[in-house]
This record gives sequence, structure tokens and C-alpha cells, in this order.
Amino acid sequence: MKPKLAWWLAALGLLGGVCSCESSTGPGVDPAGEARFPLDSWLVTQDFGVWNPDWEGYHLAEDVAATGGDPVYAMADGVVAGIFTGVQGYEAVMLIEHRFDENYVVSLYGHVSTRRGFEVSEGDAVSKGELIGYIADDDEDGGPWGPHLHFGIRTGRYSLAERICGYWLYVGYTRSCAGITHEEHLALWLDPTDFIIARGG
Repeated sequence: MKPKLAWWLAALGLLGGVCSCESSTGPGVDPAGEARFPLDSWLVTQDFGVWNPDWEGYHLAEDVAATGGDPVYAMADGVVAGIFTGVQGYEAVMLIEHRFDENYVVSLYGHVSTRRGFEVSEGDAVSKGELIGYIADDDEDGGPWGPHLHFGIRTGRYSLAERICGYWLYVGYTRSCAGITHEEHLALWLDPTDFIIARGG
């Protein structure tokens, strides 16, 4: 298990039974669990924490194979903190703030379709498994890659004002500057598959 995830899960009392699953297909949904995978199938095509030389940073999420129009679900109960369109590298991205005991995380859903519309609005309370949007088609997802979900989980509360190295907090890859290293930036995010499995997904 990755060290940064270990300390965070230890704070939640969740270390027992944690499984590391780098990629899987057809995840089950535990009705009693606190979290679930946001797609009906889960095949990771670019893992969390992988160095990407094209973006010169560590990947802060998992890219998951999908087809344009596939439904996207909230990973857990929470509040829609932000919906942004025209974001470089994402096109549309949705952010949901969740509280687990006394700890907060923000889940990020990138490459969501604007054409099909969003099923929720900023400020809405959402439930685990609630439909929130759809995967973007190939011609609207913000780049030369095919349709997929970029799914990340950042520790802490949602913030629109904070910056890291002058960048928005919810970028897809780590940044490094005088105040922070790539590794320190990566430590602010959690491995999505490990987190969801630990929460009963």
C-alpha cells in the first residue's frame, strides 16, 4: 500500500482488509459501502502516480476506459462543489466534496460531456451512485485521446482560491516549484481504486 494512503486510511481506521487493485473489470457495488466506482466497468488505462513525460508530472488520477455517453455516477454522498467547462486537458470537469467521519476529500470527474448535459448542478447534494453526467464523445473531450474518465480523489476540502505553483488545485498532473516537489504534490491525492475498495466499493 502506498504510504500516503496508509496514513490517511489509518486516520479513518480502515487499514484492515485494504486491497490494492490496479485495474479491474465489472466492479461490484456493495449497497452498504460508503463509496463505489463511478463507472459500471473499471479498466484502468493510465494508473495513479505514473510519471507522464508529455505533461512532465505524476498522474493525479486514474484514467478509465469508457465509451462516449456512458453514465457517470457519484462515488459517494456529497455536495457538487464545481462544474467547469472548457478546461484545458479536461473539457468538462465536475468536482464533488465528500465527508468521511472528520475527513474531507474531493472527487474529480474529468472528460464529462457538455453536449449531453449534466444531471446535477453546483450546490446539489448527491447520493452514492447517483447519475451525475456522461462520458464525453471523442470530438468534445478536450484532446487527441479517446473517450475515458479521468477520476481523481484529492484530500481536504474544496477550494477555488488556493493554487499550487500558480496552478488550479485540480490539475491532472503534479507541478513542482520553489514551495513544493512533485512528490509532495502527489501526496495530496489518493489512489482512487485503493480508496474505493477500502470504503466498501
